[in-house]
Amino acid sequence: MALLRILGIAIVVMFVTRWLRRALAEGAKRKRAPSGKQWWDNDSVAVDAKPKLKTLQFRRDPHDVLGLEPGAGRVAIDEAFEAMVAQNSPASVAELSEEIQALAKRKTEELNAAYAALTEGTS
Repeated sequence: MALLRILGIAIVVMFVTRWLRRALAEGAKRKRAPSGKQWWDNDSVAVDAKPKLKTLQFRRDPHDVLGLEPGAGRVAIDEAFEAMVAQNSPASVAELSEEIQALAKRKTEELNAAYAALTEGTS
């Protein structure tokens, strides 16, 4: 009796594995691109063809960018701007790597935008 159970289980396992092999083989055939290549060899889904994600940029308060308290006067704004530009100018990091130069350029652009926002309307 136990031998018949083992034989029955073996037959069921054999049929299930055959069915799975066929189902998986048909699935692989259907995944081919119209050109006949495998789906992972298709140029339209290549990693290089996908657009790269852009970094999110959040606008900071101009006072925070220049390290000032809200309501600072024009003289304090000018002094803070000059000090920050001297520290972060691309010319001061010209001998360093390109990544650091790009970071200094972005920081300088942010400083210029903050200065323009704070001095807008004042002379």
